[in-house]
Amino acid sequence: MASPEAPSSDKTQIIEDEKTMDNTGKLLAVFVVVANAIAVVALILAFVGVARNGTNQYYINSSGVESGSGGDSDGVVINSNDDKIWMLQIGHFGSNTQYLDEASGTIRGYDVDVVNSVCQLAGKNCALVWDLYENCWDSQAGQRARGGDGLMGDWYDACIGWYHTLDRARTYSFSSPIEKGLKPVFFVRRGTSSFSFPNFGGLKIGFLDGWWIDEHCLNRYSVNGLDITDVNQVIHYQTEELAITAINAGEVDVLFMPNVAFLVQHPDLRLAHEPPTDMCASGGPGVMTRKNQFELLTWFNAAFERLVSTSQYQDICDNLSEDHGGQPGPSAEEVCVA
Repeated sequence: MASPEAPSSDKTQIIEDEKTMDNTGKLLAVFVVVANAIAVVALILAFVGVARNGTNQYYINSSGVESGSGGDSDGVVINSNDDKIWMLQIGHFGSNTQYLDEASGTIRGYDVDVVNSVCQLAGKNCALVWDLYENCWDSQAGQRARGGDGLMGDWYDACIGWYHTLDRARTYSFSSPIEKGLKPVFFVRRGTSSFSFPNFGGLKIGFLDGWWIDEHCLNRYSVNGLDITDVNQVIHYQTEELAITAINAGEVDVLFMPNVAFLVQHPDLRLAHEPPTDMCASGGPGVMTRKNQFELLTWFNAAFERLVSTSQYQDICDNLSEDHGGQPGPSAEEVCVA
């Protein structure tokens, strides 16, 4: 086979000229990229400088979209010594501890005030993420409760306002309580007397879905006539209002729920029994997180302990009624830990 023809000197010169032009273009492109990178870094540094001065606040919903930027005190203040953003889930239970403020479109309440202050004292970037409670802890009638998709799936780092229970402790770790705990009690429809603790044979029992006061806790009281696998006897409701509607309609005979003022004082309900011992929780609500979140629990507990000893925490408690008085819920004496 014949050897390839050697390139002529003219062709070589053309190729060399093209290489020179190509290198010049590459240098120009590199210069543009570097200039753009410097501009981006400058913008980032400017943002971080503002954030660390505590002047930027924001609220992030479950889809990750920022809103409420600026002076709105309902967002968690960014005031950090590092760049990590701690994503903290919160729901809207509907009491003065966590509720949806329709005017601002944000979740407000005692828990929000505490988290704001803790993150500021700890110097951490924190963002409150609204999501459904069952994405933190999922409880289906007739089944064992389990970790929710959101917290187990690392959608956020922790959930705010959750009780430490035996069932949850198998899956999650907990901070120190940030609230005093509520007690489990039994309600019946006012005007009825068909319930006599601890006998539940033939009775339908209503629970709040995903709450710490559930059928597994009730079973620890050595009651009679309870089948926790029977979905016709054990019935879950998403809200207190739905549970009250159900008991008024005769769908359930008794409700096993916390002694929140909204329920205790409700005109359609009668507090039928209050167990002398709490078999449901080992402490009040706090931060619930995955068992690998040692860093979060360390800084949160330290900052909360510090907060409780300050006048800032006293102001949160003293102003609970004024700031969130439009919502039902516990008094400052019932919720504040100091």
